[in-house]
Amino acid sequence: MPLIASFEKHGLIESIRELRKRPAGTYGIAIAAVGLAVALRMAVGSQLLPGLSFITFYPAIIIAALVGGFSRGLLATVLSALAAWYLFVPTYEGWGLDYYSAFSLALFCVICLANLGLVYLLDTAIDRALSQEQNVRTLIQSAPNGVLVVDNDGRITLVNASLEQLFGYKQSELLGREVEMLVNEITAPKHRQLREAYAAHPEARPMGWGRDLSARRKDGSEFPVEIGLNPIKRNGKNGVLATVIDVTERMRAQESQQLIIRELHHRTQNLFAVIEAIVARSFDECKTRAEAKDALRGRIHALATAYATVTNTSGKHASLRGFLSEQLAAFSDRISLSGCNVLVSPSAAQQFALIAHELATNALKYGALSIPQGRISIEGRIDRVDGAGHLSFVWRETGGPPASAPARRGFGSVILMDVTKQWASEVAADFSKGGLVYSFRVPLDLIEFSLRHGGGRSFDAAAS
Repeated sequence: MPLIASFEKHGLIESIRELRKRPAGTYGIAIAAVGLAVALRMAVGSQLLPGLSFITFYPAIIIAALVGGFSRGLLATVLSALAAWYLFVPTYEGWGLDYYSAFSLALFCVICLANLGLVYLLDTAIDRALSQEQNVRTLIQSAPNGVLVVDNDGRITLVNASLEQLFGYKQSELLGREVEMLVNEITAPKHRQLREAYAAHPEARPMGWGRDLSARRKDGSEFPVEIGLNPIKRNGKNGVLATVIDVTERMRAQESQQLIIRELHHRTQNLFAVIEAIVARSFDECKTRAEAKDALRGRIHALATAYATVTNTSGKHASLRGFLSEQLAAFSDRISLSGCNVLVSPSAAQQFALIAHELATNALKYGALSIPQGRISIEGRIDRVDGAGHLSFVWRETGGPPASAPARRGFGSVILMDVTKQWASEVAADFSKGGLVYSFRVPLDLIEFSLRHGGGRSFDAAAS
């Protein structure tokens, strides 16, 4: 890794790599290098010791191979051999060579080929190393998580694009700076101590290493992070590669999950309390087991319908008009429904389900639904003033037998009057010759589902 980095940072290496993209230029350099070697050989020819006739050609061949690769080095070798043969090696009868000269020229060619082989191997190793380094850098830069490298002194030596975007800094603003600039001033001293302790005993630590961490952006805002650490060596020095993940959304999801669990627990406990009250009251007020069974079945069914409606809307709210229509679907041809266009919270849906069930049961036994001519109208009028408001609910029976007040207070009376008075005002039941008129008025903030707060204020529909 240090060797790779040093090559990559060397400007000459990058210049040579760029030059190799122009073949004509590299061939020209090979020829020029041989020409320079010839000129230099002529200039110092008289001062050379015997056996060093080819000394000036070796650098030319190596330069040609380094700059242009193996083929340019081979060209330089051939040109050097021909130039030396023609100009500097003793000959007889034209191009003829004596034994010593032929051996020297052959040895020169062998040494040059060996040098070319070494240069080729070195060149291949450098290319492979640079390619691997570039691949690693590309991988780091394209990583979706923030990545930075910190040396043993705590200074940032490398960052990727994701980390720049995560913290709002440019690369030039981070390189060479202490990593503590990415945490707030209060936790910076503790972070420095932890970093120094880690540097003394480095080890790979996975994401979410049992510690809640907070990072600071350039604008001063803070956000929760998870950091994975891996010790590395860079430029001959120890360092740490850190992977940074913003876990804001994950923590929000966990908080939302915990809220749902708490809400589910609350609703379940409330539902059990309601069922317990329904069972107890149903058996107390009914004379026979069959009557208790029918009353209990109807009331449980009303609750189930309300909860099914809430479940179909992701457990957050229900349309009052919608689930009243479902509750009274068996009498739809004799019931008219107007208004009630409001989304109510789950607890409110539960209360309205019990009210609608008790009114429909009473109407079926004693009121408008007990004879074919009877009719029922339900009206839910909403009055809003300055964002607040009330729901006025009216159940009106007509065409049935005269209504009379119940002789005893059963569970239905408790639901319709006592429990409703806990969250509604102006609760009234008018038993007249024309039929029962039941009404109440309730603040919307008690029953309406609120997008901002996640629901209206809750109330307990279980009667004691």
